[in-house]
Amino acid sequence: MEAYKDASEALQANDIEAISRAIWDAKDYRPDGIVDAKTLLSLVTQPTPPADHEYPFSGLNRKLHGIRYGELTTITAGSGIGKSSFCRQLATHLLSLGESVGYVALEESNHRTALGLMAAHLGHPYHLGTHERSDLTEAYNNTLAKWNLFLFDGFGSYDPDVIYNRIEYLACGLDTKIVFLDHLSILLSGLDGDERKTIDKTMTRLRALTERTGIALFLVSHLRRTQTDQNHEEGARVTLGQLRGSAAIAQLSDSVIALERNQQDGSEHADTTVRVLKNRYSGETGIACRLSYDLSKCQFIENEAEEEFDPTTDF
Repeated sequence: MEAYKDASEALQANDIEAISRAIWDAKDYRPDGIVDAKTLLSLVTQPTPPADHEYPFSGLNRKLHGIRYGELTTITAGSGIGKSSFCRQLATHLLSLGESVGYVALEESNHRTALGLMAAHLGHPYHLGTHERSDLTEAYNNTLAKWNLFLFDGFGSYDPDVIYNRIEYLACGLDTKIVFLDHLSILLSGLDGDERKTIDKTMTRLRALTERTGIALFLVSHLRRTQTDQNHEEGARVTLGQLRGSAAIAQLSDSVIALERNQQDGSEHADTTVRVLKNRYSGETGIACRLSYDLSKCQFIENEAEEEFDPTTDF
C-alpha cells in the first residue's frame, strides 16, 4: 500500500494484491505511550550504577544512596538556616569531581555567588570584607577558572518561562548534568493568581524538565510558619506538610532534605540537623547527620548523628 494514498486508490488501480496485503499484514493498533512489558528485557537487564555521585556527607549517602541523574531533590529549611551555604558546598564538591554544574541563584548576584563558591571550596571567607586583588586572582585560578560552572544572569527578571528555557539549554546545549535552582518562591514572585495552583504548575514543569533532560535538579524551597510557638528559626522540627504553598513540592520531588538549627541558642548556634523527609529511591528517612558550620572556613563539618526521641511525634 506504500505506492498508494489509500485503499480507494489501490482499488481504482485494480491492485487487489496490495489491498489483500494491507489487510493481512496490518498490525494491532496501540496508542503512543502504551508499552508491552514483555519487550523490556534489554531495559531491565541494562546495568545501572546505584548512584552517579556521592554526597559530601556520609550520613546522607547512607540514607539516600547518593545522587542520581534524572531526580529532583528539594532542599528546605527556615530563613537563615543555611540552605544556600549547603547548596554551595554540595556544588563545589561536584565541581571538584569534574562535573558540569549549572547554578541558578535568583536571590543574589553572580558576584556574590562566585565569591561564595570560592569560599566554600577553599575554606576562606572571600565574600566578607576586602581582599587583595592578587589573593582573589589566585583563588579564581584555583576554582572558577578550572570548573565547568555556568551561572545565570537574569538582570533582575524572574520569568519562569525564561528560567525553564535556560535550564533546558544548560542540560541540552552545554551538557550540564547537575543544576541548582535557588529558590522556588522568588521564581514565582512575579506571577499572579492562586499560589497553590501556580506552584502545582511550576513543579509539574520542573519535574517534566528533569525527566526529559536527565539532569539532577536541586531545588531550594521555603517553609511556611509552624502552628506552635517554636519556629523553624528556633530549631523546630521540619515536616513535609510545612513546605510552603503546595503539596506538589513533596509529591513531585524524589527526595526532600531538611535542615534544622536553632539560631537563637548560642550553645547550638553552629549545629545543623540534616533530616531526610522523603526518599523515593529506598524509602529510608529520618536524621541523616549533624553538621557544624565553621564560619571562618565557610564549610560544614559532619558529625555522627543519633536518632532523637521526640515525645510529641514518636509514640
